[in-house]
Parts: sequence; structure tokens; C-alpha cells
Amino acid sequence: MVTYPWVLDGGKTSEAGQAETGEQVGAAVLRRGRELARLELEEIVAKTKRWASSGRLNRGLRLSLPYFDDGRAEMRWIDLEVIPPGRILFVPAFVVLAAHRGAQRVRCDGQLNDSTREHVLGLLRELQQAFGPVPQGLEI
Repeated sequence: MVTYPWVLDGGKTSEAGQAETGEQVGAAVLRRGRELARLELEEIVAKTKRWASSGRLNRGLRLSLPYFDDGRAEMRWIDLEVIPPGRILFVPAFVVLAAHRGAQRVRCDGQLNDSTREHVLGLLRELQQAFGPVPQGLEI
């Protein structure tokens, strides 16, 4: 037998119970979406470092960082151009600068709510620190 948490008092539906369950589901989706974005960021960092060490990034690099938009309840991406197409050698400081430019765009983006904005800035901060040291004035 399946018992639903919002069914109380002999099977009568409680609106308060439904609202609480909906909030719990929403919070769980938010946590999972943000955790997924963090895991994907870790994979992007590892892959970028691996490619850099093998010299595969000397013809440009563009990153699409995933984030969870809790206003839309979906995964979205922010694009960062780290190295423009051409023959420019990869330097980790380019990722630090690209993350800083991305953070400036995120701070001005009126479509993101405060919670999502902080989430994206946190991801950009992690990206910056993975390739840093971060010079003073470029911290996110």
C-alpha cells in the first residue's frame, strides 16, 4: 500500500500537506539541478586541463557552463569565449579572465532571479579558482 504524505484524516486531502509536499519536491529539484551543474563543471574543468596538457586547446576555446535556473526549473548554459579561434597558446589565466567577464554579464542579466544569479556566480568562482591564482580585482 502506498501512503501519500498529503492524505490525512481518512483520505481527505489536506491543502497544507499538498503545498508542503510541493515545496519539498521543488527544493529537491533545485538541489539536484544545482548539484548536476556542479558535477558537470568538475567534468569540464578536468577535461579542459587534460586537453591543455596535451596541447589540444591552441586553436581556440569556448566553454558552455551549465547552471540550474530555478525561475524556469530547467538547466541552462552560459557561454564563455576563453580563447578566440586562431593560433593562440592556451594559458590558464585566460579561463580566469573569461570567468570574470562572464560574472560581469551575469550580474547585469535581468532575466535571472537573485538565487539563480548567486548560483551562477558560485559556479564561475569555482571555475576561476580551478585555473587561478585569481589576481586582486578579478575575484568574483
